[in-house]
Amino acid sequence: MYKYGKYVKFFLLAAFVGMSGCAELTELRNLNRRQAITIRDQSDEIARLKREFSSVSDKLKSSEEEMNKLRKLAKSIGGGVSVRDTIEGPVLLFPEKILFDSGMAVIKPGGETALKKMAEFLTENPSSYIRIDGHTDSDPIIRTKHLWDSNHHLAAARALSVFHFLSKSQNIADGRIHVAGFGPNRPIASNSTAAEKKQNRRVEFLILSQPASLPPKESSLSTEQEPVLVEEPAEEPEEATPEAPETTETTEETEEK
Repeated sequence: MYKYGKYVKFFLLAAFVGMSGCAELTELRNLNRRQAITIRDQSDEIARLKREFSSVSDKLKSSEEEMNKLRKLAKSIGGGVSVRDTIEGPVLLFPEKILFDSGMAVIKPGGETALKKMAEFLTENPSSYIRIDGHTDSDPIIRTKHLWDSNHHLAAARALSVFHFLSKSQNIADGRIHVAGFGPNRPIASNSTAAEKKQNRRVEFLILSQPASLPPKESSLSTEQEPVLVEEPAEEPEEATPEAPETTETTEETEEK
């Protein structure tokens, strides 16, 4: 009996060891699967980051190429034309003296020559759009006050003059051109000295890759107003008849004021 007991104990011990080994093997297999999933997910993330990095690199390269084009254009025009990189995009800056006389919005002959080079650039780059921004210093208009109500008026008139020259004289599609008059609201220098005011009197060309667009009509406020318009007819029977003339009289008094 004792001998059989030893065999039984040995068998039980072997079974226990075997079961422990199977449990450990199962755990190892599960761990390997989890690690394989983690490695796969990490590989996918690395591939995604590589694609994003490549996309950013391409954009930076394209942006630098565009900046180099604009620098060459500015150099060919001369007269203090410069290039700035802004949050909105690259900007070609024309000092006032190139395009206009002080307080005026008629393009000078030298300004037309400069703008013809700008038109050549737009013709060579048909996918580019521009926004023409008129800027002034903060001094109130005095000498040509009979022409302009404010610096905003003068800035907008100058931007429009450039727009008409490019679209009508140089045949640049007006759909590629946007116009803005900022007046003194976007200075690039303080207006405390004559030299700084001179820097602020300028026309800028913001280079756009695509034109700005309005949101879809479905997202406008008109959709929110529809329920109110539908409910109004239901309220009409509740209104007392004598009140209608009073409302009309109030409206007429307001219009007269």
